[in-house]
Amino acid sequence: MLQHSADIHYTLNVSSLAGHTLDISLQINMPSKDGHELTLPAWIPGSYMIRDFAKNIVEISAQDAQCQPLSIHKLDKQTWKLPANSGPITVNYCVYAFDLSVRSAYVFDDFSFFNGTSTFLAIKEHREAPVLVTLIKPELAQCQHWRVATTLPLAKATQHHDFGDYCADNYNDLIDHPILMGNYDIVPFDVVTPIASTSLQQNAEHTCHFELILAGGHRSDTQRMAADLRKLCAHHFALFGDTPPVERYLFITMLTGKDFGGLEHMSSTALLYSRDDLPSTAQADHMPDGYRTFLSLCSHEFLHTWHVKRTKPAALQASTLSHEAYTPQLWIYEGFTSYYDDLSLTRSQVTNNESYLEVLGQTLTRLERNAGRFKQTVTASSFDAWTKFYQQDASAINNIVSYYVKGAVIALCLDLHIRAASQHTKSLDDVMRYLWQRHGKMNIGTPDDIIQHIVLNEMGLPLAAFLQDALNTTKELTVSELLHDFGVTLHKRPRIDASDVGGKPAPRVQKTQFGAAFKAADTGVLVTQVSENTPAYNAGLQVGDQLISLDDWQVSAANLLTIYNQYAPKTNVTVTVLRHQRLKHLSLTVDNALLDTIYLTVSDAQKLKNWLPESN
Repeated sequence: MLQHSADIHYTLNVSSLAGHTLDISLQINMPSKDGHELTLPAWIPGSYMIRDFAKNIVEISAQDAQCQPLSIHKLDKQTWKLPANSGPITVNYCVYAFDLSVRSAYVFDDFSFFNGTSTFLAIKEHREAPVLVTLIKPELAQCQHWRVATTLPLAKATQHHDFGDYCADNYNDLIDHPILMGNYDIVPFDVVTPIASTSLQQNAEHTCHFELILAGGHRSDTQRMAADLRKLCAHHFALFGDTPPVERYLFITMLTGKDFGGLEHMSSTALLYSRDDLPSTAQADHMPDGYRTFLSLCSHEFLHTWHVKRTKPAALQASTLSHEAYTPQLWIYEGFTSYYDDLSLTRSQVTNNESYLEVLGQTLTRLERNAGRFKQTVTASSFDAWTKFYQQDASAINNIVSYYVKGAVIALCLDLHIRAASQHTKSLDDVMRYLWQRHGKMNIGTPDDIIQHIVLNEMGLPLAAFLQDALNTTKELTVSELLHDFGVTLHKRPRIDASDVGGKPAPRVQKTQFGAAFKAADTGVLVTQVSENTPAYNAGLQVGDQLISLDDWQVSAANLLTIYNQYAPKTNVTVTVLRHQRLKHLSLTVDNALLDTIYLTVSDAQKLKNWLPESN
């Protein structure tokens, strides 16, 4: 608990559940004689898209110490100008908060969640000044049992989970602690980590206090979740082999019927997840797919505590969040994290190697089905995240590649290359530790060639050609050959159906390919995506077409592929679509199914030990 005084004081209250609004008061106790500029960020770290949070400010006004109104002039979409004043100034504003996501703000009758980037105006002249935040408990009957979940430092007499006063060292610190208010369950657990001894300190330990916060209602096996998360977090601590950078960490989880999302912060993460995919006590004897995905999400976001929150590209380190911050390095920070999130499940014995290879097969399947990998490099994908990855349209499958997915596969290949080239004395773990020790821990941003520098210069490994091809070209990665050298065989097969995500062998598969994704319509189906160089694409099928029939037989979302797969390859089929209120008849030639679905099997258990741990 800190005794904290500040010249900048925010007071926040949920003013209307039905109207989804937050009222914020900003008091500037010692205003500048030259006036102030107030601004709200245009984007939030971890989500590389301009979101213009200031558009949700619906009212704003200012007054002096005598409660007399002051003029406040808007300069641009996110900036306001305050005049000079000799005494304290109070700015009052209202924020509309109805975005159920981890990126913005959301006011609801069960809980309210908000990020500082959506709610706290920055004072340009005082971004480094310490701040005080007072959270007011809503005076509504349905809010009488609400509590607060945040990792903002406590101020004055406030206790964890109480409404009251919190503080931050500066504005950037303030906006990196999301806040949840509402009814929720707390699942606590601790992780104790040995600390390297010194001449003055022997056998020291570091204890990190964790809380899994579950808001929105659930029926899950919280004891199992705490036990599994404890193993995962301990693994990440051990990975970096250093005193952990956090002493208290929250997994702030908003539960809904079907949503998914995660966003990392310095000492917490905000998660959005389906309550039905959490484990029940009746599932204690197996690992449900939905729960495995939840653990992978937690693993991913917690790893970001080091890898992007502290170790980060120099371009992101210098950003003021007012405009885009371009970097070709996102493949390192999201791709490596996407590799380790699932790998850590088997390393920590939360799952086994069979489960991990299944998930890895699904990742490889996603890349295999992404024709955009032949057009865009992973570094270009990183650089263009602002306009392409985060603003995907129907053509994305053909034109862009995910720096998450391809970055993860590059991380896999790099890990295996390093292990083989060093005679199994080094691995990607050493790269992660170097990044932390030389950059994250020292608060030094990483240059664009940091991975090349570590691998080629620090490790002295002959992997220049691999890195050049993987990062700066669209050549295929030699995944199959690398896996084979570590006792794993890569298999390709056609899809079973439209819902097939890969990772497993299949007793039956499609014999033909169609090439378009679709969803149900009142009549027929609505085409949502068309992949290049497929029968649907070559026939001229377009996104937005309402596909009505094949050879005059009416189709639906349930039967389209069943009917289509009855045709033999090379058969010509008449496809009837409704396009812009006109019927069109297209000629489609059926083709053989693509081998675009991947699964992995162990061919040499002894070689596998050079990469994966022995399973329970």
